[in-house]
Amino acid sequence: MTSEELDLVATLYRNGVKPLQIQAAVAGQFPGCQPKLKDIYNYTSKLRNQELIGDTPMKVLENFLRANSFAYYTRENATNDKTEDIFFCHNKSHKMWRALPEVFLIDTTYNTNMYNWALVELSVWRRHQSHFVSPTCF
Repeated sequence: MTSEELDLVATLYRNGVKPLQIQAAVAGQFPGCQPKLKDIYNYTSKLRNQELIGDTPMKVLENFLRANSFAYYTRENATNDKTEDIFFCHNKSHKMWRALPEVFLIDTTYNTNMYNWALVELSVWRRHQSHFVSPTCF
């Protein structure tokens, strides 16, 4: 692919366009080019790795949450100062949760096991600093 085509791929990727749509856009804008989907995936992976240089994946996530005004809370391990737990949600969802904290909705976007069930692990803290973990399959 030419540098102009790669620039288009990078622009579309940074704007959240999916690889299949990127492939169609490149083919539409550059009629002589028929990029393979694997090439699109490889190039977007290269872009993603360039964004990670010098930062841990957790730091990248935290920067993303901060830049997009998500509400998030983290808990670090006292011995090694590494983040162990993170809770995040969109500000609108956070306001609804604060208004009625007894109700909690979980949306599982990705299926994670061979039975096509989504796995969610909840760690619930009680007022007396005790907690329980409830892994659940839906």
